[in-house]
Amino acid sequence: MAWSILESWGVQLLQFLTFLVIARYVDARMLGIVAMALLVGQWFQMIILSGISASLVSKGAADADLDDTAFWISAAVGALLLIATFLLADWVERTAAHQGLGMVLRWLSVANFLGALNVVPQAWLTRALLMRPLATRSTISTLVGGIVGIALAVAGYGVMALVAQNLAVAVIGTIILWAACPMRPRLRFSREKARDVLFYGRHVGVTGAANFFNANADIMVIGLALGGAATGVYTVGKRALLAANLMLARALSRVALPVFSQLKGDPPRLAKAFLKIVSATSSITTPAFVGLAIVSDEFIFLLFGPRWAAAADVMRYLSLFGALQAIGIYNQSLMLAMGKPQWQTWLAGIYALVNIVTFFFAVEHGMAAVAAAFTARAYILYPLSVWPVVVLLPLGWRDYWKALRPSVVASVVMAVFLWGFRFALAGQAPIPMLLSTVIAGAAVYMIVLGLVGRTIVIDMFHFARAGGKRVSSTS
Repeated sequence: MAWSILESWGVQLLQFLTFLVIARYVDARMLGIVAMALLVGQWFQMIILSGISASLVSKGAADADLDDTAFWISAAVGALLLIATFLLADWVERTAAHQGLGMVLRWLSVANFLGALNVVPQAWLTRALLMRPLATRSTISTLVGGIVGIALAVAGYGVMALVAQNLAVAVIGTIILWAACPMRPRLRFSREKARDVLFYGRHVGVTGAANFFNANADIMVIGLALGGAATGVYTVGKRALLAANLMLARALSRVALPVFSQLKGDPPRLAKAFLKIVSATSSITTPAFVGLAIVSDEFIFLLFGPRWAAAADVMRYLSLFGALQAIGIYNQSLMLAMGKPQWQTWLAGIYALVNIVTFFFAVEHGMAAVAAAFTARAYILYPLSVWPVVVLLPLGWRDYWKALRPSVVASVVMAVFLWGFRFALAGQAPIPMLLSTVIAGAAVYMIVLGLVGRTIVIDMFHFARAGGKRVSSTS
């Protein structure tokens, strides 16, 4: 977990800093085109590759025949996607009416194919809880990709700077991953193992399809209805949220599935671990995302510049969604670990349907309305995501709320205080306003959390100290 945290923070900081610099040298339309092209890779990852990976990790133990079979399945599917993208890229460009989209799709299809080749070694390391090589791979590849992207953007290469950045990350990451993983695929293919992968992966894949639309329907609707420039602005607001969410939540969520899978034979212990990890995540992510919503105007102005000011409202609403998403990840991991991927499929399908319908009505009111609808849907339907938890584990709704209550109460108090605090400082320059808000908000949150959730503070202190010792001993 400690190595996973280091990876998430390091990678997301590098990615965000790279995006921050490149956004100052390319226009909104270019960002919008690349954002839409990247949807193909996200679709492939969430619908196909995630199912293969989850089927390996959920086993909890090594299986060479399963790994070999899964590798050849993912490689074959990746090759088919590569060919299909090359053949259909021009048609997609004409249909979407975004000039240059076809060229970007072809280049990024290479990165998608490399992603298919990386599924099994990454799952192998994750299943073994060997997070250090994964952290090294992600950090180095992201750094190299950032250097390439920034250099080309400054030199005036525009959209190709973003394309080259993604390709560099994929190529370098692939080399490092295969060098670090001892597993090597053999020329073996088991029909029985293939059925296992496909049977388990079909539910994860359908869930991934629904989650894909949940996560990206807003960008697709805005891209089709409002154009590339609006998509670029929306992407800036959403990218700030994505960086924060992955930094704060991904580190713990990546460990959740293998840990839950290993504990599923001991339900009381699993229930205790589940509540603890949800409580720990919420104590960090909830105040962080609430704080991002409060300082969104200063955040966008200072980091991206005044021409991206419209992204602040998008970021404000999506940040409130991020506070919920950070803990909701564990509900999905639990269902996968307990062998109930079909439950998540049904839930994701409901979310996707509601999202698409809501966005088509909201888009005529602008980007901020889409972001607000996205967040409202998440909060209204969230109890559906918690229901499987109380069914699968020996705990109740009151136990779940008790785990969240300290961080939620402290965050609400912090938000109310900052509303009056910022009102009193109205008219201040962006930098003093941002710094004073962060300092005051952090102080109020920690004081209130210490009063209503002292146990959480103690647990986080022990975790940080133990994690630091563990990292030092393995360095």
